[in-house]
Amino acid sequence: MIKMIFFFSLFITHNNWEKYYEDKDILISYTSQVCDDKANAFTFEYFLIKVENKTNETLVVNFQKSNEQINRLEDKVAFVLNPNQIIEGTCEYNTNQLRIFKSENTIKDSDFNYEFELSKIEVIEVY
Repeated sequence: MIKMIFFFSLFITHNNWEKYYEDKDILISYTSQVCDDKANAFTFEYFLIKVENKTNETLVVNFQKSNEQINRLEDKVAFVLNPNQIIEGTCEYNTNQLRIFKSENTIKDSDFNYEFELSKIEVIEVY
């Protein structure tokens, strides 16, 4: 029974995507998820990002994982999306890093939260 509840809660978390940006080529959504780093005994909450190619074309997608006033190199993301491909951020490290730090979930009191914001969204069709 516990395994079934755990599986169901994971299912709910991953399907609760909030639409953030959409144009004729792509759809960008996000969700919030708590990620455990058991090796280092940390628990953080992240915004996970999902990007969907709505076309039958190959696209290059670029954006910044912060508002326009913050211009950090580590916030810039660029990747290729194949026709109709969907990619999602995860708790595990990956090269696209389609996640944004939201908050630290530890026993100590933490009132610091980040808001989800992307900027400089650009889509280029590859011929």
